[in-house]
Amino acid sequence: MSGNLVAYHSWSSAPMPDVFRYSRRPNRAHTINWRSWGTAAFTEAIQTHKPIFLVIASSWCEWSHVMDETTLSEPTLISIVNADYIPIRVDSDIRPDVNQRYNQNGWPSVALLSTEGEILWGGVYVKPQQLLYYLGHIRRYYSEHRQEISQQVHWLRERRLLSSQNTQQIRGLYLAQERFSLAQIPHRAGIVLRELFDAENGGFSIHANLKFPHPEALELLLWLAKLYQQPDMLAMVCHSLVQMRDGGLWDTEDGGFFRYSEAIDWSAPLTEKMLDENAALLRLTLLTAEMTGEEQWFVLARQLLRYVSTTLWQEDLGVFSGSQCADLTYYEPDLYSRASRQSPPIDTTIYTSWNARMISACLLAGRILHDTTFTMMALRALDYLCEHMLHVDGSAYHFSIDGISGLPGQLADQVWLTRALLDAYAETEKNEYLATAMALMQVACYQLLDDSSGLFYDYPFGTQAIGRLLLREQPLTENALAAECLLRIAAYTKRQNLRHAALLVLVRCKERYDRSGIQGAHYACIVTRSLEQKWL
Repeated sequence: MSGNLVAYHSWSSAPMPDVFRYSRRPNRAHTINWRSWGTAAFTEAIQTHKPIFLVIASSWCEWSHVMDETTLSEPTLISIVNADYIPIRVDSDIRPDVNQRYNQNGWPSVALLSTEGEILWGGVYVKPQQLLYYLGHIRRYYSEHRQEISQQVHWLRERRLLSSQNTQQIRGLYLAQERFSLAQIPHRAGIVLRELFDAENGGFSIHANLKFPHPEALELLLWLAKLYQQPDMLAMVCHSLVQMRDGGLWDTEDGGFFRYSEAIDWSAPLTEKMLDENAALLRLTLLTAEMTGEEQWFVLARQLLRYVSTTLWQEDLGVFSGSQCADLTYYEPDLYSRASRQSPPIDTTIYTSWNARMISACLLAGRILHDTTFTMMALRALDYLCEHMLHVDGSAYHFSIDGISGLPGQLADQVWLTRALLDAYAETEKNEYLATAMALMQVACYQLLDDSSGLFYDYPFGTQAIGRLLLREQPLTENALAAECLLRIAAYTKRQNLRHAALLVLVRCKERYDRSGIQGAHYACIVTRSLEQKWL
């Protein structure tokens, strides 16, 4: 896989390293004059009055590679993009902040933007002729209506800003009353999950022709089964794991779970394997093994750990790689053995949040499987993150490539790393893990906590923020994780002010949870576990 990298430590609003990763197969996508996301590219767009051609790709996505080889290698399209647009290429794993705001519900995402960064048109994996049409149409329309579009953008941004400032204060007695409403969430969540459950194929029926594993929702069923003594919920989890394992989502030869399936019976998997998804499914499998005592789940957990330790583990550094690329040919079943084929490449980029998730899962594996090998692996990776992935201001970097780290201060990295540190402290009782966890949360509160709403922003404020990054978000899952970390620290240190702050976060997230559907399962899971552990 080709690419280039320039060292630069930065915030979301500042210039980032150039990370352009293309398909490893022949293509001409590199002949497009790509710019990195940043003020330089947007300033150039404003000065030249050219709209922006944004592509969000990923190193693990097969369709990102196909688009490099087809649409983005079309000579006419390359000429038009280079002449009439300011092309920006973003790696979704490196820039989750940009991906969150511009992804068009899949990879590769293509968006044509105004010079202010508002979306004029967008799509997912666009074929050459279709994209050529939109490139011409949008360029003409933008040239003729640029001032009008600019006015509409400013009006839209004012509306978004006013909406984001419409917060409500909750303090004192009202907070105590709201705690009672949190206690109703587990029961309500159980009703929703029962309605969505696919009794035939396991998992949940969300999309007509797609099936995602939703491990957090399945974990929530485990907690509900324990809390309410409902064995049928435990059976739903076991049935789902059986269907995923035997239906096609599990790689029976090399091990590891694929990301999702394009068939509701799990039989048509997209073959990328992600560190974070496998961490979540490892945790689910381990908890299921612990709750049921069934040997099949202990076996599956060990098989998954074997894949992780042999394929994603970087023994020389003592840390985990980010993903293994999709490859339809390699995984296609036929008469030829995989041994004769080249295995899909590994993205060795170190992602803090994904590593932290696997660290927590491996610590859990060490306890449930009574195998200190996984405990030591987890602690070694955690020590690497603490030594190499912390910014001078105390926040966590998001990624590291070839020893070059970038994008510090992202809420997701802060809270997942804090959770891993707290898990390590629970396992080892070493005070340095608790102290580092407390320091990370202190930085998160200082840089990211919004006093008016009581919620955390997804990244620090920056005076050079551009496009849709001008408006920071307060994501549900990461805020719930922040609350869990605060509750656990409060339980260890007896600091009631931290418990109060965590309760406020969970209360303020409740309205967002009500609108989130199954995507809110992680929040509901954290509320349920906090009630069960008596942290609230």
